[in-house]
Amino acid sequence: MSLSAITFLYPAMLAGLMILPVVWLLIRSAPRSPKNVIFPAARLLRGLKSQRRDIQRAPIWQTILRCIILTLLIIAAARPVMNRNDFAQNNGAVLIIADNGWQSAANWAQYKTVLQQIANQARFDLQTVYIAQTAPEASGASTWKLPDIVGPISSHDADSLIDRLQPRPWNSDYTALSDLISENPQMNNTIGSILWLTDNMDSPGKATIASDLQDIAPITIISPTRSDRIAIRSLMRSRTGLVATIAHNRSETPREINLLARGDRGSVLLRHSGELAANTDQTEVAIFLPSDIANAIQAVGIEGIEDAATVFQTGARWQQRSVGVIVSSGDSPGVLSDQYFFLDRALSPYAEISYEPLGRLLEKKVDILVAAGPVSGLASQYEALERWVNEGGMLVRFAGDSSTEIGNEFLPVTLRLGNRDFGGSMSWEKPKRLLDFPDSSPFFGIEVPQDITVTRQLLAEPDPDILSKTWARLTDGTPLITSAPRNSGRVVLFHVTPWADWSNLPMSGLFVELWQKILPLASPSNRNDAELSSSLPPQTVLDGFGQTHQPDALILPVRAPLPTPNPRHPPGIYGENGQAVSLNLGPSLDNIANDMVWPSGISTRKITDQSQVDLAALCLLGALALLLFDALILLAIHHVTLRRNRQSNAFTSILIAFGVTGLAGMMLLGSNTVSHAASIQEAALAPRLAYLKTGVAPVDRLSQAGMTGLTEFLRRRSAADLNTVDGINPETDELSFYPLIYWPLVDGQEPFSERARERLNRYLNNGGMILIDSRDREVQPARLRRLLAGLEVPLLDRAPGDHILFRSFYLLDHAYGRFSAPLWLDARPDQRLDGVASVLFGGNDWASAWILPEGRDELLAEDIAPRQREMAVRFGINLVMYALTGSYKGDQVHLPAILERLGR
Repeated sequence: MSLSAITFLYPAMLAGLMILPVVWLLIRSAPRSPKNVIFPAARLLRGLKSQRRDIQRAPIWQTILRCIILTLLIIAAARPVMNRNDFAQNNGAVLIIADNGWQSAANWAQYKTVLQQIANQARFDLQTVYIAQTAPEASGASTWKLPDIVGPISSHDADSLIDRLQPRPWNSDYTALSDLISENPQMNNTIGSILWLTDNMDSPGKATIASDLQDIAPITIISPTRSDRIAIRSLMRSRTGLVATIAHNRSETPREINLLARGDRGSVLLRHSGELAANTDQTEVAIFLPSDIANAIQAVGIEGIEDAATVFQTGARWQQRSVGVIVSSGDSPGVLSDQYFFLDRALSPYAEISYEPLGRLLEKKVDILVAAGPVSGLASQYEALERWVNEGGMLVRFAGDSSTEIGNEFLPVTLRLGNRDFGGSMSWEKPKRLLDFPDSSPFFGIEVPQDITVTRQLLAEPDPDILSKTWARLTDGTPLITSAPRNSGRVVLFHVTPWADWSNLPMSGLFVELWQKILPLASPSNRNDAELSSSLPPQTVLDGFGQTHQPDALILPVRAPLPTPNPRHPPGIYGENGQAVSLNLGPSLDNIANDMVWPSGISTRKITDQSQVDLAALCLLGALALLLFDALILLAIHHVTLRRNRQSNAFTSILIAFGVTGLAGMMLLGSNTVSHAASIQEAALAPRLAYLKTGVAPVDRLSQAGMTGLTEFLRRRSAADLNTVDGINPETDELSFYPLIYWPLVDGQEPFSERARERLNRYLNNGGMILIDSRDREVQPARLRRLLAGLEVPLLDRAPGDHILFRSFYLLDHAYGRFSAPLWLDARPDQRLDGVASVLFGGNDWASAWILPEGRDELLAEDIAPRQREMAVRFGINLVMYALTGSYKGDQVHLPAILERLGR
């Protein structure tokens, strides 16, 4: 290590070394502490001569030691840094492009570290900063766009923005970023260097924007140390378990990974080790496990990699179905194994098959019933079978042998008598082949082999709706597979037999693929994608790190075909109960193996964890150790202990040592403490509104925007000039400075800790006011008590139309918001608090109605009329006036009596 590797972030603090000579003189000139001596009066005075005595100075070792301590504190104040990173030249503003698409989540900790280092360098070089993101965000009612480039801002503001950056679970949009940069020529003229935090994966538009940016300023690509890119592309059931198809970048050596299968509530069901093959971009990993465990799997992820592409959710279609084949009670197992050989081979890897009479299968409540020819036992079980189908069961029928008819009951179409023979000795027609599956069929997209032939089939009458019922047809247009819904259930008919006498379809791999599409449709809610005509609302969605959370109002329902994940449709589970479908990010990633080839002239560097070392902490630690050493030596010299003399100089020295060291630590390294104290001081001096943080980022953004808008409306329309809004956590923040706290309720909210409940109860008892918003029009106080167990919530009653709250500024008659649900508040407010309500509860989504119209477009609710928004703003102003001034408006009822008394 050389001294040239050390840089001082605040070199002006080194001027403090100039006071060392003064300190040296002060220490040396100070006398030592006096001693207590018993004076032997007369005997000692005998023969005493007058003699001048010099002042005793401090020992040289003590002077040197204390000067070293002061030197260490001054050096720590100058903030020495070893191996300081120089990311950009000091020749203008810095444009930081933070790649926050799905691929950044796995390396987000490194990204945050280097972003903070860049901000520190900008602070040292007095540079302004521009920050651009690459992942789009929701905007408007149903669209999305790239966030605007933020800047020019100071390095301090850049730190705040960096703390709020988060990776998104969808692709980056480099084309939109290029357009956004080209639309800001004024910014381009001030930029002196461009720092781009991204990985080495090629994406559409990435090379183009890199070339365009070279015309503006020099570019430095800062990449993470981990170069692996992995995504789960698909998850399929197999005969022995499941098979995961994993897409990855190419590597010359195999790589080990661990797959984690999770069940309900995120519990780990299975950890399986796999190996990514070398010199390929896709690997299939087989996992052997019983079917009951496979049915319980809700998601499969990769251990150690936290991003949305490495999480594959299964949805309701994943569970293995139970299939019952209807047979006569006298059929032997040997006959069944020969007769249904091809059907068994096609179904057994993906379903549980049982061969029993109809009555027993209905008692077992199987998902699918299969019948070849006439349904055995139908006469006695007709009503039970009809009820089973109507309630959601699926009946799949096949043609029987040529000598029998299959009947007219439980068929999707009307059949003609007899059957059609293409290849018999009495027929002139040749065997027919299959056409490609229509787009209305669940088999759409499956490639039809050319060697599939049909020699005999059941013919359907040409009904008007025959086309909508046809899932597969022959080259002459006649149906081969038909289907029709029956109440909540479905009936499917193969117009051939399940054995190989009418066609070679049962012998082909196509027969297996057809059943793979049919099995997920066993539930009435598990229709094929083409039949998902109704919108499926979001149930749970993934964030950039692959963690599940509750959706917010910005996320829209999905329709078939499922879209590519985007800001309005992030990866997650959509729908409810059996209709839930999974939208995964991995299947849409087709360029994960492509490596980026950067244009010439662009410099690249890697993020290193130990590239910059802050030496201020070491200097403080050394100063503290020397102070303790000095205090121990003083104790030894004076022969005293802390227990015998608490006011001794030695103890005073120890207190001063700890005080000086603690103060220096708070000034230099305790930036969080300083900012916390500053925020408390500002909150005490400048009143402001607050909202309770829920931990759900979209809800918190909506609350902040709404309370900020209400503050601005107050400033425009009244004399209340409040400061900026604060987001608070009752666990750590002091609540007593805020006259009003907005509390949005979210589903799955974690209960408060004992400390948080104690703080909230103290806030309410001392005159605080909380507006609780369920945001869903449901305003039953019983629900509030369930959610707020442990808090001292008073008895609530509906607010009357003449309440002071509706007269405090504007004259209103209702608690207007985005909705028009009633408002509940304290039924018997505490007279000690001037009769002011402490808890108000409603479900009108007030934050959405208080957002400034010129504010964030993506948060504005489109379903609020201008008149409704104006009334909601007026209610918000009344609410703040009520919180600030209490019930002074209530005294106006005595105004006539007061005026009459004054007139006398």
